[in-house]
Amino acid sequence: MKTISVLGAIKEGWGSFWSRPWYLMGLALSVWVLFILGTSDAAFTALGYIIFGGYIAIMMRHLAGERIIFDDLFSLDSRWISFVFLGMIKFIFILIGLALFIVPGIYLIVKWMFAEYLVIEKGMRPMEALRASSEMTKGNRWKLFGFMFLSMLIGLAGLVVLGVGVLASSSIVILATIKIYKELQSSEVVV
Repeated sequence: MKTISVLGAIKEGWGSFWSRPWYLMGLALSVWVLFILGTSDAAFTALGYIIFGGYIAIMMRHLAGERIIFDDLFSLDSRWISFVFLGMIKFIFILIGLALFIVPGIYLIVKWMFAEYLVIEKGMRPMEALRASSEMTKGNRWKLFGFMFLSMLIGLAGLVVLGVGVLASSSIVILATIKIYKELQSSEVVV
């Protein structure tokens, strides 16, 4: 079992964010606007997921120190199909879990929190990514729950700063999540 450093990940997300704060906030704003506009019908919802998948890919590259550009948002290749279906599967099961006394839904959120990253980085299919994420989070689920709680507090702090802080806080949380994903990632994960 690999251990993770929640505070270390948040610290690294913070530092990585401050290497290009205005660019990352502009990118986050673009993604939020495109995603919100995309909720109007099914085709736009799929487009919103594609853009969000591109955003995760960009943030992974940024954290790795690579140069990123706005057009990378639309660089998601055939993985978009798996990404969209994964989003739908997770949504349905987590919604059912939340309806069943909330705790099962929270458990699934923690257990499957890296599934999108596995689809983006490894090209896994939805069920394969859910199983791999479940395996990755074993032994660290309480820490990951704590990370989710801290992430919500960071998001709330961002709301206090006139809304602009939400752009910064969401970027920091995604970068920290990627850091934790990288810490837990192992070539031995077999699905």
